[in-house]
Amino acid sequence: MSLGQFVKRSPLTARPETPLREIVRLMAENNVGSVVLVDDANKPVGIITERDVVKALARGLTLDDQASRAGTMGDLVTAQPSEDAYVALKRMRERRIRHLVLVNNDGTLAGVISIRDLLEDVALKYLGDKVWWPPPED
Repeated sequence: MSLGQFVKRSPLTARPETPLREIVRLMAENNVGSVVLVDDANKPVGIITERDVVKALARGLTLDDQASRAGTMGDLVTAQPSEDAYVALKRMRERRIRHLVLVNNDGTLAGVISIRDLLEDVALKYLGDKVWWPPPED
């Protein structure tokens, strides 16, 4: 299966200079765990996750600091939507990341997948027919 098949929604984006307060608000309002930081050409330059926010606050940053000071910048791990999901899952495990930014051939943002997206789909596909669910009570 290709990674593009696992994209569930359009990714949330923000500029690197966006205050952490706004990033946290976006995550909370949209019930997501990451926001992709993009440049003027909609090319990903970083990602900030819930874990990044917690670690940043523990280091002494405030909610008024820029997202770029808290997220992953520069060493962003990306993949293309056509990439094999197993290969990507292996890379995510090796790099110890939970979110993978998908980019188009021109480098623009195509989506984001999380480890949860991959594992939920696989679990439902392979275990769904094998797990017995009791009938609902009337």
